[in-house]
Amino acid sequence: MKHINELFATVAHRVKPPVLIALGPPWPVANLVKALGLPETEVTCAQFDLHQTDRVRETLAEIDAKAEVVAVPDLWDLPPKFNTVIFPASAHADRELKLDVVEQGYHVLAPDGLFLTLSEYEKDSQFAKLQKKIFGKCGETPSSENGMAFFSTKTDASDARRRHEVTYHAKIGEREPMEFVSRPGTFSYGRFDSGSRAMLEVAEIKERDGILDLGCGNGAVGCLAGAMTGPKGRVTFIDSSLRAIALAELNAKANNITNTRFVTATRLQGLEERAFDVILANPPYYAKSEITRLFIEGARDLLRPHGRYYIVTKMPTAVVPLIFDTFGDCSVIENRGYSVVISGM
Repeated sequence: MKHINELFATVAHRVKPPVLIALGPPWPVANLVKALGLPETEVTCAQFDLHQTDRVRETLAEIDAKAEVVAVPDLWDLPPKFNTVIFPASAHADRELKLDVVEQGYHVLAPDGLFLTLSEYEKDSQFAKLQKKIFGKCGETPSSENGMAFFSTKTDASDARRRHEVTYHAKIGEREPMEFVSRPGTFSYGRFDSGSRAMLEVAEIKERDGILDLGCGNGAVGCLAGAMTGPKGRVTFIDSSLRAIALAELNAKANNITNTRFVTATRLQGLEERAFDVILANPPYYAKSEITRLFIEGARDLLRPHGRYYIVTKMPTAVVPLIFDTFGDCSVIENRGYSVVISGM
């Protein structure tokens, strides 16, 4: 969103504090805070993910801008006190996440509050429809190379909340299927990931194993593995997303995976060394190599002697050298068009 300042300038006169900046990449968020020029107590930046939250704080510090920065699983967990909610919408965000942010943004607005979307698309027909659906009306700025802004006012006071979620079933082999809830903005939204299935079909999981679902998303991998390890095993779910961890807890409870632990962290903080027999990792394919590196290097000291480490990828040439550097050896099994890289202690 390289033209965020120019786009915001076209609607800045509409903004009244206190202001909530809902999601958005770190640099556009920080630039908005700077452009607002409000006291720190009048601006809140909300993210779903702790990693993004940390990056927003770091970026604000770099440009000497100040705001309250919080991480939440849902925007509507915040109080309905904001006179303006600004949504700096990235082009790559999916439609369901955009709709979720608009609808949850409605619930944190004070009466007569303004919801303002800043879209980097030169011609955007999506947000006018989304905001009309929630608010009844929507104004917009003319199409320009800087993008478009869309603005709606909260004129009623409905307390009805609608979850944007998709439920699906998944099973491994001949085991009983499980049902999972997924929500926008989390891994494995809408369907069970094919790479996760490929990994679980290959993984050796024994009764009583201690399992780590690394980057758990909605917890589907950990729940399915938990059924394999049985009630005397233990499953730990870890993710940097508060929304993901909330879903993992929900899905574990619904599927009777009882011996569990849930950890929200950015760099595997809070995990005991040599505590796991099996570590299952499915890093995002679009992620920077630093995340894949963390999933590999950070896992080594967490494995018990003779523990098994599994990571699924479509880029084995990038992953295998990291595995060799960390564990010293590995094997690769091709399954369902994915490479499952296996190593251990």
